[in-house]
Formats: sequence, C-alpha cells, structure tokens
Amino acid sequence: MEPNILLIGKSLSTLNILCQELKKFDRKVFYANSQELIESNLKNNSIDLISVGAGLPDDVTEQFVNFTKNIAPETPIHIMKKIPGMTPYSQIDFTNEKAVMWKLFNGIKAK
Repeated sequence: MEPNILLIGKSLSTLNILCQELKKFDRKVFYANSQELIESNLKNNSIDLISVGAGLPDDVTEQFVNFTKNIAPETPIHIMKKIPGMTPYSQIDFTNEKAVMWKLFNGIKAK
C-alpha cells in the first residue's frame, strides 16, 4: 500500500516535475504552493504524509505548516532542512525515504 503524499513547495512547475518523477516510483502524489491548494488537497484527497520542500522562505514554511496542522493535525509533516548543494531534486529522495518509512510503520502497525 502506497501513501498519498502531498508535496508543498514554491513553484507549481517544479512541483509538477517532482510529482511526475515520484510517480515513476509508483507514488501517489499531489502538490500545492498556496494555502488554497493545500486546503483543497487535504479536503479532497486522503493524504497520508506531507513533504515540505526547502525552497520556501522560512516564514512561508512556518505559515504553511501551521495552516496544514489546523486542517489535518494527525497527518505527519516532514520538512526538508536547507543544506548547501540542495536542489529541487533533493525532495525526491527525501520524499521517497519518508514514504518507505510510512509503509514500514504502517505495515508493522497493521500486524
């Protein structure tokens, strides 16, 4: 069972590309770059985990995370740390790791 993932980032065009790349790993991915899109995705899709990219300014990240927690307090939110050399592609590895950990945790919990 694959988790439904919500990617949150700065640019819709970049998020679209990341979404397409993650789908190559059979991930179920949605994306948002505004509060309106975050709310729409959380209300219209069963989101299991959220991956927030490192390209957002810190204040916007904080705003989006707080907004998300108010709508879906039980949904895990994973925030990428800003490190030198990071690119948008870094969110693919980060999100894949979080999806595998979600699957392991939920597989263990289901038994």
